[in-house]
Amino acid sequence: MKVAIGIDIGGTNIKVGLINRAGQLLQENNISVKECPSQNILFKELKNSIHSLTYQLENIELAGIGIGSPGANVTTGVIENASNLPWDKLPIVEFLINLFNVPSYLTNDANLFAIGEKVFGDARHMNDFVVVTLGTGVGAGIYCNGSLLQGRDGLAGEFGHVIIQKDGRPCQCGRKGCLERYTSASGLVLTAQEILNSEVVKSSTLQDQPIKELTSMQVMEAAASGDLMALEIFKVTGKVLGDALADLTAYFNPEAIFLAGGLAKAGSFLFEPTIKSFKENLLSIYPNDIPILQGSIQDNHAGVLGAAALVWDSEGQFKKIHSSVI
Repeated sequence: MKVAIGIDIGGTNIKVGLINRAGQLLQENNISVKECPSQNILFKELKNSIHSLTYQLENIELAGIGIGSPGANVTTGVIENASNLPWDKLPIVEFLINLFNVPSYLTNDANLFAIGEKVFGDARHMNDFVVVTLGTGVGAGIYCNGSLLQGRDGLAGEFGHVIIQKDGRPCQCGRKGCLERYTSASGLVLTAQEILNSEVVKSSTLQDQPIKELTSMQVMEAAASGDLMALEIFKVTGKVLGDALADLTAYFNPEAIFLAGGLAKAGSFLFEPTIKSFKENLLSIYPNDIPILQGSIQDNHAGVLGAAALVWDSEGQFKKIHSSVI
């Protein structure tokens, strides 16, 4: 049985999955980014993780490896200058090919979610759509006329680093006021801290823990319990996101927008204010029925499935534009 390895590198965790041609996730491991401060440690952990996955099954053949990461340069196969990752330059394609002697492909992490939706999810019959990832950072995978938008170096879709607040919150990329500083999981926490530190703050269960230790999950749990302050935090976040998605529509005119990543799991707390703001700010020439949907691939598997699609693509659409050296 032929299998592919899908690697989804995020700002917090690295997911490594073993996937067959039908898109079934057979096994999966997780690696903590914090526990891999150097290139050598990361490569050692990736080697061990892939070996542990492939050794668990008999009679398998590794067809290839797909990788998605922030800062992916598809021309060189190197991950570089990713603001949420601790490595300056990571020649990951070269490393994997030398170690496993199979074709290996690299693309932007947000593109994996878009590829996953196109190959295995609800976008199978769509030619123009956008998947916005809301995790440690914010990114976008964009399909135009049935093809994945890459840009010259495969760096298109850095939606999280458009400026939505001039001279706003400092971002790790070096700019100020980037979208991801307001609509990522960490951006949600910053909004929560600002509101909780304000003079007009109302009683909230979020005040029961140190503000500096607050997490996005705690804000979600508080919102689920009906906490008015937590709901207000999501309203503020949703308004910013909806405004940005209305602008995104003016560039790409998608038939649908999918929200994926950890923060999208907040469901209606995030979606309702986002959709409201989106419709209020959408240019009048566009129909108000452009749906904003939750990513259809569940359980955080969209990234590894999208990475595997780089390997399984039979028509060569992705292979022509992603790094592959063997």
